[in-house]
Amino acid sequence: MSLTLELLRHGETIRGRCYLGRTDAPLNERGWQQMHEGLSQRSADQYDAIISSPRSRCLDFARAWADDDRLSIEPRIAEYDFGEWDGMTGEELYERYPQALSRFWSDPWRYPPPGAESMPAFFTRLESCLDDLKRMYTGRVLLICHGGVICVMRSLIERLPREQLFECMPKHGSLHLFEDIDQ
Repeated sequence: MSLTLELLRHGETIRGRCYLGRTDAPLNERGWQQMHEGLSQRSADQYDAIISSPRSRCLDFARAWADDDRLSIEPRIAEYDFGEWDGMTGEELYERYPQALSRFWSDPWRYPPPGAESMPAFFTRLESCLDDLKRMYTGRVLLICHGGVICVMRSLIERLPREQLFECMPKHGSLHLFEDIDQ
């Protein structure tokens, strides 16, 4: 049997449209609704495992949606750490650091935010997690995680060039399916 991964991005948070990596912001009411909508055609018993990021914007929903014996927490699927930019809005960053922000989005491998996790470290962390998932599971696994995590997992699974990493940032509450992942 092969591995199927479904990745659910958390919904909107009380912090609005900030760069949230290590900053732990809970979901707002719309965020809860988005996540329920993302899984509206699913039930917890359809999954062989349900794995959540430790951030409350993922874990609070996971605990409410899945029963405890199906749920595990995986620190490696926490969002990218934006360093000094963590918790700031795009508007704030554009006002304060327009060139640095532009360089980051054009080449995050060479121009990470000050004090941020390096992009190679982020990839290594998620690749290690993906390798463990492929080794440990067959069947259907749900990851409740973050936009950056989904972009990197997609890149790893589909073997995309790193230049395509952020071409399609997932919407809040969106569900992403990857079937028949190579074991």
